[in-house]
Amino acid sequence: MAACDICHRRKVKCDSEGPHPCSRCSGTSLQCTFKLADAHKVRRRRKRASITSHSSQDSFQPVQIAPNVASMKPHLTASSKAPPLHNLVHSGSQTPQTFVPTMEDIVEEELSRTALTQFYQRGITGDLPWFPYKDGHDIRIAFIGTSASNLAQLVQGELNAHNNHDASLHFPFPSIRPPMPWKPHKEQPLVKWYSKVAENAGALPTKEVRDDLVNSFFEKIHPGFAIVDEIEFRTRYADPENPPPLLLLQSVLLAGAHVSQHPKIAESRSLVKMALFRRAKALFDMHFENDRMNLVQSALLFTWHFEGPDDVSSNAYYWVGIACRVAFGLGMHRDLGPSSSTRMPLGDTRIYRRIWWTLVQVDILASLHHGRPPMIDPDDFDQTPLNADDFIEYCGHRNQNININYCIQNSSLCTIIISVLKLSSPGSLRRCRLSPNLLETQKAPLDSRLVGWYLRLPSSLLDASSKRSDFWALQIQLHYNLTLLHLHRITIDTNHSSNNNHSSLDQQKSLSTRHTAALSIARLFDDIITMEAIERCSFTSLTALLSAAIQMSYEARSASSNGEVVLAIQSQNRLENMLPAMTAIAAYWPSAEAIDSIFRKLSIEVKEQMKSHFSRLESMRDDYAASATPEVTSTIDQVTELASWDPNFNGSLAAGWSNIFGVGDANPFENFEPLGLMDSWLTMPTAENSRNVG
Repeated sequence: MAACDICHRRKVKCDSEGPHPCSRCSGTSLQCTFKLADAHKVRRRRKRASITSHSSQDSFQPVQIAPNVASMKPHLTASSKAPPLHNLVHSGSQTPQTFVPTMEDIVEEELSRTALTQFYQRGITGDLPWFPYKDGHDIRIAFIGTSASNLAQLVQGELNAHNNHDASLHFPFPSIRPPMPWKPHKEQPLVKWYSKVAENAGALPTKEVRDDLVNSFFEKIHPGFAIVDEIEFRTRYADPENPPPLLLLQSVLLAGAHVSQHPKIAESRSLVKMALFRRAKALFDMHFENDRMNLVQSALLFTWHFEGPDDVSSNAYYWVGIACRVAFGLGMHRDLGPSSSTRMPLGDTRIYRRIWWTLVQVDILASLHHGRPPMIDPDDFDQTPLNADDFIEYCGHRNQNININYCIQNSSLCTIIISVLKLSSPGSLRRCRLSPNLLETQKAPLDSRLVGWYLRLPSSLLDASSKRSDFWALQIQLHYNLTLLHLHRITIDTNHSSNNNHSSLDQQKSLSTRHTAALSIARLFDDIITMEAIERCSFTSLTALLSAAIQMSYEARSASSNGEVVLAIQSQNRLENMLPAMTAIAAYWPSAEAIDSIFRKLSIEVKEQMKSHFSRLESMRDDYAASATPEVTSTIDQVTELASWDPNFNGSLAAGWSNIFGVGDANPFENFEPLGLMDSWLTMPTAENSRNVG
């Protein structure tokens, strides 16, 4: 760097000192110049100035971050010795890591909170342009999924409210990002980030924060999401000379940030998770891991992060799809049970089986959430069901922190949910339209399977007390009621069929089941909030919350549009009682804010609709009473007074709707004979049993 131009070109050592020419230039009578050295000094000064300027702009530090050691290489072989963990951690004498969320990241986070609301207000029946695109701005397309999708239910409900019977599956979606340049620009934040990926991907929070994230993950997520060998991970985490794989460590920190209550995390949770996610994802994209099992684990842990408003390429459904592809390549879907002839070590087969069945759960629940086809088909794998021995870790002992019953039973429930998804698929509904009774015929075995599964639940997951102490018992009850609700609302999608000959009893049974399941979901969320465990809810909590809210708003709108004032008020009150749960969960899943906004708007609409109906009723009463005898006038006043307070009123205002939706916790099928085991189980007359089963 300090050589003269001649020595630099010849690639020989230069002995120049100060202004004096070097010996080689003097001996050959050549001019000893230093143009290349001067140019290099200028470039170094500019680079230092650029780094200083970038550091001053990125002043937000949600957690104290450290740069990776300079010797960290992007390609470590299996035989390479991992760098000591303390070399990756910030020390007080070092400059804090410069990468932090930018203003664009903050805007992106805000879009994730409002995009669904904009779509609801403008994309369904509003003013968003249709095809072709106009004004040079691309219109994003929202695929609403099958009838199992909450988005499809939301769209159809809004269209029905406006007497619009559009059967489209694709709707315009508000543009959530500015147009991208044809090629990356070096000043774009993400381009800057990936240009320094080797330096930034190894950055870690300070030890205090990092320890809290690891402990939070294993205490709050791992008991029901047991894809990591906890003993091995903690042993390596405590060993500075042999830390856990960097990709897996960053992914565990990301999931831990979702549930951590550390003050530094809680005050900027979304932005902290964004920074941790980018580091882990950069390592994932670089293939910075030779153990492909770690790739599956990390992709599953990415499902605990909601990256933004784009729910096609940056959500749980996307990441579980990637995890499935890698798992299929590793043969995780093939039999690795005790009777198999595999040559894999016993410890490896156990962790493989745990990862596979967790993958099955996430894949199916993500498909149910979005109404999209699952990646995993029961015909494509022969992995035997989980058993208690699968939770023995490498140390030879069973991990007592894992809720084994939940992991086993939730996997079993998801194998039933696969059939629910297939029942709502386009091909299945096409066959059902050709054969009107086929849908109910196919639903009956699924009802029986759900009842059989529920009756076999261990007592730890079937707690009949009003105050449950185990979060995982609440979680599996949430998934059960969610399955019931989705299974029985498929009939809504077939109501417009010209061959619809469903019996009144079948329709009422489905309506009652959905009503009771929605009430149970609401109560379960109340219990979760009471035990202060809302942060432990995965993305499936959004599915359940939205499903219950859709059902309650459907009941309120139906009752209000038919003049059923009492039932409309009750349904509207139930809907409003769910709003605090939406607010609470929005702190961890930002998209819940959009759900909250939508249903607050719906609640206001229902109130206005009820006021309009009641005003017309009073006007009719006054007009009729003016010309009626005193006895008739007295009877009208008594009827109106009853309607205003009596929850069991079934007069002209009810028109039979109380027999369809039920009032409070009353059993709407008390006048019908049970058809069998499923009916007797779902129509227990007490409120407590209704809560536990429904």
